[in-house]
Amino acid sequence: MSIPSGALVLAPMAGITTGALRRIVADFGGCDLYFTEMISAAALLQMGPYERYYIDPEPQPQRLVYQLVGADAEKAAAAAAFLDGLPGFGVDFNMGCSAPEIVRAGAGVAWMKDPSRARRLAALMRKNLKTKTFSVKLRVGYADDFDFLLSFCRGLVEEGADFITLHPRTKKEKFSRIARWDHVAALAAELPVPVIGNGDVRSFADYSLKKERYRPAGVMIGRAAARAPWFFAFLRKKEEDPSCEMRVDLAETAQKFLELLPLCQPADFLESRAKRFFSWFCNNLTFGHGLLVTIQNAEGFMEIEKAVHGYFTRHPEEQYKIEKN
Repeated sequence: MSIPSGALVLAPMAGITTGALRRIVADFGGCDLYFTEMISAAALLQMGPYERYYIDPEPQPQRLVYQLVGADAEKAAAAAAFLDGLPGFGVDFNMGCSAPEIVRAGAGVAWMKDPSRARRLAALMRKNLKTKTFSVKLRVGYADDFDFLLSFCRGLVEEGADFITLHPRTKKEKFSRIARWDHVAALAAELPVPVIGNGDVRSFADYSLKKERYRPAGVMIGRAAARAPWFFAFLRKKEEDPSCEMRVDLAETAQKFLELLPLCQPADFLESRAKRFFSWFCNNLTFGHGLLVTIQNAEGFMEIEKAVHGYFTRHPEEQYKIEKN
């Protein structure tokens, strides 16, 4: 299997890329590949009470990429073997997460400290994946050293990685630092496998620039899709007609999310997942900051539902948004 040319890809986002968000994205027209949120390899092998929610393949299993995270190569490979038997397109391994608790455990970007360890993991993952693609999502590394990055990625490819996704920031850099998309282009020029770029795509202009200037095999989008689940559909429309606009029913989208979330997440997660989603979605609303404060202070999912319904009742003029950019 190979990734579609010019793929639009939903990024893995902890607590956000749930089955509920993926279903809404699909309802608007979908994207080419949907990454799950991070799945702990160790927890998956134990099949705890929540794992079935993490491996939900819907709404389009043929486009789903499961993303594993962990610090143990054998456990990661065993988890990959398990996922290989489920519906889906591929399995990705996270070598880019810089969350302190993940890095302290030896996972995420910590893999980039030891290329030989990372190669061994890649070899084990590739051996256990018979029916699915194997990919790695990573950062530039601990420092802005392209030669190291290229050597590291070559090792992964030599062990069987089918494609690479690069979030071109270092371990310490947050979103305030502009993503180095020139590294995406340079990596793509040197590797024999597709390279997907991720970072700083917030508008059609951003998307067009990244595609035309850096020529990635695909563009992965995270925060913009969390704010606007219709963003992928909007980009496709704008490619066909740059002058087009898209009318979105915000009230209906919010309601759909609230209805889908209990079907896609355990009861224990409803409050936190709803708060994370609306932390982005409220950016569409004129008085969204006030609504978000109410949501963040809410105690329980039902209070969040009440707050969202109340907002659109008080502000019927906010029901629709015209997406232009």
